[in-house]
Amino acid sequence: MSVVPSIAVPIPARPRRLGPYDIIVKIAGGGMATIYLGKGRDPSGAERLAAVKVIRHELRADERFVKMFLDEARMLARLSHPNIAATYGFGTDDDEHYIAMELLVGRTLAEVWDACKERKLALRVEHAAWIAARIAEALHHAHELKDDDGVPLHVVHRDVNPSNVFLTFDGEVKLFDFGLAKSASRRSASKSGIVKGKLPYLSPEQVEQLPLDRRSDIYMLGTTLWEMTTMRRLFKRDDDAETLMAVRAGLVPDPRARMPAYPEALWHVVRLALRRDREERFATAEEFARALDAFVVDACGSLDDMPARTSEILDALFPGEREKRAMWLRSVNVQRREPTSKTMPPPATLVGAHTPSMAPPPLPKAAQAASQPPPPPKPTKTPSTPPAKRTRSVPKVRVPRG
Repeated sequence: MSVVPSIAVPIPARPRRLGPYDIIVKIAGGGMATIYLGKGRDPSGAERLAAVKVIRHELRADERFVKMFLDEARMLARLSHPNIAATYGFGTDDDEHYIAMELLVGRTLAEVWDACKERKLALRVEHAAWIAARIAEALHHAHELKDDDGVPLHVVHRDVNPSNVFLTFDGEVKLFDFGLAKSASRRSASKSGIVKGKLPYLSPEQVEQLPLDRRSDIYMLGTTLWEMTTMRRLFKRDDDAETLMAVRAGLVPDPRARMPAYPEALWHVVRLALRRDREERFATAEEFARALDAFVVDACGSLDDMPARTSEILDALFPGEREKRAMWLRSVNVQRREPTSKTMPPPATLVGAHTPSMAPPPLPKAAQAASQPPPPPKPTKTPSTPPAKRTRSVPKVRVPRG
């Protein structure tokens, strides 16, 4: 009996340099990309760190992945807004496609929400509204993007949810992960039957797979804000099919039924963002942001102390992480000669170290059925009795208590 010898698969070497960045250490990997910590210089000559994302070695020959990666890079390079995680540049070096991104340490809004739930705390509604206003401004910037000839790109993020909103320990609010964004400039096309974005935050038109515009992002941000100000989930159900049915029905409970102190002025703004008929929503994310800021100013008198409040909340919910980050940076700087297989993940969540899959999987069959418009009822002939009045069936929606 012959024995087949085992073959060791060599670990691809860590690149020493990508574009203008010296590569220090691998900090994350998964999905379609590997993330390295890179050190370079900003336009003024000052040293800066960056998260350098590259396509995983085994996917470099896959044209589909390369196209999607380069689509994302071109998209990110056009975005320049204080509330969007910055992209420093992209390129190809020794057949490695890379994107260099701003390295921000903090927590996602989803992590903040979870930490508050665990401690039976809640964000002040004015603070949540201020955070949402900053994301609305970021979305408006993306929605208004044009190409080099001044032609609108019709960008739609398609995945606005608390996991893609980042709060830094310095009090900044950043929108990130444009990997699923749709624009007129994208060269890679979406496959039919795939709904992009996290299911509980989809807009009704996404579920029904209609053509999308900026108002879909407004709806998703409205869902996020409803949850941040009530500390409850809006459309999330026990399984995907039920979740999609709830999104498709678009029934949004009035928070004041459970929270008598919930401000009527804020509910008016949230309700406009969550209109099932998109023609009734805010026409632009900028309008949404202005309405939220007006509420915050009326409630607090000013927007000025909100960054400091954000910083204080993160320090309270995640004590010691500032110090851990400083220690981590000191340790990775001495690892430049370590073996390339070594990974040194950061102690706190980092924007830039996020490695989502390129595309979400197709919906389960039950969920696909829920996402399709119902067939029209078949007429029945009943000559001996008058026809009954036809009523539209509306799915029952149960709002979870937790």
